[in-house]
Amino acid sequence: MRSAPGRAQTVVVDTTRTLPGRGAWLHRDSDCVSAAVRRKAFGPALRVRGLTVIPKDLADLIGEITETIP
Repeated sequence: MRSAPGRAQTVVVDTTRTLPGRGAWLHRDSDCVSAAVRRKAFGPALRVRGLTVIPKDLADLIGEITETIP
């Protein structure tokens, strides 16, 4: 899964892989996502200062794409 910086310092799941800007690849596995959130890895990976990720919001986004992607 590719995530990219969105508006207002949010993380957006880029299912089409076409959003502009720096993207970060992440497994859809919940353990991998939890580790990335716990380590606060999204800000440095996307080179966005002050980026905070709300685990519930990210889990909802990942849940949506895992239902649509085999």
